[in-house]
Amino acid sequence: MLERQREDDLNRFEADGRRRDIQDCYLLTGSSDERLKIRVADAGEYERLHRSVLSKLPGVSRIQSSFTIRSVVGR
Repeated sequence: MLERQREDDLNRFEADGRRRDIQDCYLLTGSSDERLKIRVADAGEYERLHRSVLSKLPGVSRIQSSFTIRSVVGR
C-alpha cells in the first residue's frame, strides 16, 4: 500500500520499481494500490529482497506478502 496516490508519487514508485528485481507490477483497484510479482528461490532470498528492495520503494506504507504453493493452471 502506498502513502498517497498522487500522480507524482505513483510515477516515482513505478519508476523506481522498474530498476529493481521486480518481475511484474500492477496498479489495482480495491484495498491494495499496487501488486508486485517477484520470483525468489527461498525464504532467505525473499527476506533479502524485502529488506533491501521492497521496503525501500518510495511511498510504501505497508507490505502484505503471499506465496505461491503451486501452479494450478498456467497459460
